[in-house]
Amino acid sequence: MPERLSWRSARRIALRAQGIGGRRADDLPARAASRRSLERTLERTHLLQIDSVSVFARAHHMPVFTRRGCWDVDVLDRASRPGRGRLVQEALAHEAAFTTAEVHSLLGFRRERAARRDWGAVRRAAGSDAGAMRRVLDVIAEHGPISAAAVARLVGDDEKPAEGWGWRRSDTQWLVEYLFRAGHVDCVGRSAQFERLYAADAGAPLPDHASSSDPEGREDVTGAEGAGSDPDPSAAQGELTRRAAKALGIASPADIADYFRLRAAEVAPHIRDMVETGTLREVAVRRGSQDLPLLLHHEAPRPAPVTAAALVSPFDPVAFHRPRLRDLFDVEYRIGIYTPRAQRTHGYYALPFLLDDRIVARVDLRSDRRRGVLEVCEAHLEPLPAMSARESVPGADEVAPALAEELGRAARWQGLTSIEVLGVGDLAPALAEMLS
Repeated sequence: MPERLSWRSARRIALRAQGIGGRRADDLPARAASRRSLERTLERTHLLQIDSVSVFARAHHMPVFTRRGCWDVDVLDRASRPGRGRLVQEALAHEAAFTTAEVHSLLGFRRERAARRDWGAVRRAAGSDAGAMRRVLDVIAEHGPISAAAVARLVGDDEKPAEGWGWRRSDTQWLVEYLFRAGHVDCVGRSAQFERLYAADAGAPLPDHASSSDPEGREDVTGAEGAGSDPDPSAAQGELTRRAAKALGIASPADIADYFRLRAAEVAPHIRDMVETGTLREVAVRRGSQDLPLLLHHEAPRPAPVTAAALVSPFDPVAFHRPRLRDLFDVEYRIGIYTPRAQRTHGYYALPFLLDDRIVARVDLRSDRRRGVLEVCEAHLEPLPAMSARESVPGADEVAPALAEELGRAARWQGLTSIEVLGVGDLAPALAEMLS
C-alpha cells in the first residue's frame, strides 16, 4: 500500500525541492552576490529555459528572481562566456536552455544524434557546394562570436526562402544551426537582437554526416529518431533521470521525463531501478476526490510550510510541464503569446503568482522602460476549482497586498520607478487600491 500524502504536502515538497521559499533580496545586490544567487538556483534547477520575449523580463532571468529576489542579470551573460568563470552553456535541454557544465556534458548523446541525422537543408547546401560546411566553420572560427545571419552575409548567402513552414533560414543559417546542435560550434552569448553568437576552434574537424530523412531540416529535440548508430546513451540518460527526480522532489514519470525532454522509454528503466533501490518510493497524493500516484525522492525535503510571495515564469521548472502545474497546483495555463488577442483569457504573457504553497493569481506585466513604469495590464485570481472544494483559498483582499509588495520588488529589479494598474481582471481593483 503506497504511503499517502496530502495535496498541500506534495506542493510544499515540490517547491522546497526547487529552492523556493527562502529569503529574497529586495534591492539589486552586488555582482558577487548575484553570481551566488545564480549558482544556488542552478544547484536546484540545473537549467534555465531560454525565451526571447522581454515584455517584462526574459524567462531565463526569472527563476533566479523567483528564488533569490533582485539580482544583476548581466551576471548570466558573463557566466555563459567561455573561460574560468563560465557557469552555463547553451544546449537543447528542456527546449533551448542554459545548462550547467555537467548537464551539458550528459546531453552529448543528443548532439551525437543531431550530427547523424540527415537535415534536408544541410544535404541541399552540401550537394550544391561540397565546401560549404568547411567554409561556414572557418568563418565562425575567424570572426566569432558571430550570429548565423552574419555568417550568411560573409559567405554571400543571406537569401531566405520566400515561403515555407516554420523558421525561414537560408541554407547557410541551417548549416550553422546544424553545427550548433551537433556540438561543433559553441553558443557563447546572445546579441542585442537575441540572436545566438557562435564561436569555434580554428581547424575544427567537420562532423560526420549520416543519412536518415528530415526533408525540412528540423530536429526532434527528444532524439527519438536516427539513433541507430549512436553509442549507448543509457548511462547519461540515467544520470539525467536521477537529477530530474531529485530536482522535482515529488513527481510522475512524465514529469521526470519532461525535465530534460527525454522519452518515456528512455527514463522508464532508470525509474524502475530507483524504485527498486529505494531512491524513489511510490506515494498516493489526495487531489480533490482522487488519488494522484507520484514518486517521492528519498532526499526530498520535508513538507514544512513554504513562505513565499513570488512571480513565476511560465517557463520555470515549477511550471513548464503543464500537466504537473495542473496536477499539483490546480492551474490550467495557456500562454497568450501564441493566441489571437480576442481569444486570450489572461493577457499576452501572464506570470503565475505564488503565495506560500499555492498559485493564487496571474498577472500580465509590461515594463515601459521609456517612462520607467511597470504596467499591470491584467490581474486575475486563479479559480482553483478542485482546491477550493477542499481548502479555504485566499481572495482578493489577501492576495492583493502580497502581490503589490512583489510588484514593488519586481519594479525595483527592472529599474522602474512606478507601477500602474490598467484595470483588467477581477483582481485589478483591489490591486489598484493597494498601489494607489
